[in-house]
Amino acid sequence: MTAAPYTQVDPEEVGVSSATLRNIDALQDRFLAQNAYQGSVVLVARHGKVCYFKAFGKADEEVPMATDSIFRLASMSKVVAAAAVMQLFERGLIALHEPLSVHLPEFADPKVAVVKDWQVTQLRTASRELTPHDLLTMTGGMTNTWWYRMFEPPIYGVVPKLYHEAGLVDDLNTPPTTLQANTELIASLPLIADPGTMFDYSNNSVDVLCRLVEVVSGMDFNSYLTKNIFEPLGMREIWFFPPEDVWHRIAAVYWAGRDEKQTEASPLGLGKLGPQYTFSEHKTLFSGAGGLHGTTADYFRFAQMLLNNGELDGVRVLSPASVRLMTSNQIGELSNWQLTQNKWGYMLDIQAGENAPAGSLHYLGGPGAYSWQGFFSTKFVNNPRLDTVIMTMSTPGFDGALPHNLRLVAAATAAVVGD
Repeated sequence: MTAAPYTQVDPEEVGVSSATLRNIDALQDRFLAQNAYQGSVVLVARHGKVCYFKAFGKADEEVPMATDSIFRLASMSKVVAAAAVMQLFERGLIALHEPLSVHLPEFADPKVAVVKDWQVTQLRTASRELTPHDLLTMTGGMTNTWWYRMFEPPIYGVVPKLYHEAGLVDDLNTPPTTLQANTELIASLPLIADPGTMFDYSNNSVDVLCRLVEVVSGMDFNSYLTKNIFEPLGMREIWFFPPEDVWHRIAAVYWAGRDEKQTEASPLGLGKLGPQYTFSEHKTLFSGAGGLHGTTADYFRFAQMLLNNGELDGVRVLSPASVRLMTSNQIGELSNWQLTQNKWGYMLDIQAGENAPAGSLHYLGGPGAYSWQGFFSTKFVNNPRLDTVIMTMSTPGFDGALPHNLRLVAAATAAVVGD
């Protein structure tokens, strides 16, 4: 395969300051010297044209990072999964507010776990059935094994453990299972809250949606994405399981803050959040929650499609109406409280309102900007007001480079000086 096509221009041609972009180079030198991370790729595009695209540091021992290095995209996969669901919605094959059980009957009678006095757990019938909208907004009441006792409500000491003991796969582990088997299992397990009442960032929410795509389309999720998103967008180097002939280009994972490769899973809750899934011998679980791998240039084409309201190079993948739903606040007064404190669209973190918090850690560049990131410190930010795509791709686990990546995003945003 060859690299995804893109147009690169001098920054001034698209109203971006070359001098200000050099702040990114200086930050990279500083962060690498501090061992914040060992390697990174940054891409900045405006008006659909790349004006900055550089690699820094190393991808592996004695392997320099390159602009075509392959990254574990992890949760950046979720945005692709949401796009697949919205395609089905556009075609009238699903409705966002219909019961999930219309297509997945195993979800017809959801139960909610309730922790009573003396830590006794009981089950009750949910106030209503789950909908695709609930899952797209992370308000379906599903949680993760890796949130076990991470938060204060006692329910986090109960439901994640039930998931784990049942053998549910919701982490970066790839045993010989499938979306179908995993979905049928989670349908038998309780929710932590009634649908629509609580935000909980959950891989299970996404993988159930991926199974919905399979059932409605009649295709496995990998084939669906390839035919309906990757091939139309010219995304030529994106995979759930990269072929062996590109393994030498996959960026290794390094622990945040030290020059040491990570080979085992990060200790987080009851999950196994580590880098090993990339080379799994089992290639049957197409997890849209976190399983994709790809190059910066390939994911840029997907991000640019969103910024263009669903179209790229004359090919329409989503309608503008679908993109508006994905990129606007869909959770009302709730927030993405576990990770950013921002609002949430459909698998996207949203800088909402006229007074978007400019001083916050997760400032994305002003009202209307939207973003998502991956467990291994990859991130993209689209800013419709400035017509920019910014990508910061590095490798520490558990968003270990996120504070540094956000500084890079701020530096790139500040470089926009003209029309």
